[in-house]
Amino acid sequence: MSFKAAHVLIAGTVLAAGCCLSPAQEVIHALTGVASKVDSSAHTITLTNSDGTQTVVKDDAKNHPRYDFDKTLQSDATDSAAFDKQGDRVILYYFGDGWQRRAVAVKDLGQTPLKLTSGEVTHWDRHHHVITIKVADGTKQTFQLDNKTAVDTPMGVVNGEKFDPQNGDQISVKYLNKDGNNDAIFLSES
Repeated sequence: MSFKAAHVLIAGTVLAAGCCLSPAQEVIHALTGVASKVDSSAHTITLTNSDGTQTVVKDDAKNHPRYDFDKTLQSDATDSAAFDKQGDRVILYYFGDGWQRRAVAVKDLGQTPLKLTSGEVTHWDRHHHVITIKVADGTKQTFQLDNKTAVDTPMGVVNGEKFDPQNGDQISVKYLNKDGNNDAIFLSES
């Protein structure tokens, strides 16, 4: 075996071993709904969505793995083990899929109902963080995003200032209308 081939073989072995030994970071995603049940003994939070479906997410507070979570969104939320406001609207941050979802943090939105709309992105103003979408009836709606707006993307949750949609993307927006302005609270890509 040549000297160069031996170096390549050794480097490949070291890289492969490093990949197997280094722990992966979990990607954080988000859901919204009403925290219809908070069971501290079972370590679960049940979210009821606007369509009436329920999602149960387990809180594995003692065994949180390493995860990639936007620092601004994380600082604006409560650790899921400490959350106890049953009946409030929330953004629940989690990792995992389906029945293996594990809660890590919850942002309490209080009792105020959020409005919901969906549509196609027609304009994104990166400088002012304003998104315009065309809804099903053909009208356009504009929403203000900020660093506390949670945006769930296929690559994980990001804050609204880091979101970079493209014209034609399909999104759902949960928002509040404050003083005539639509303030986006939560966005998800459809």
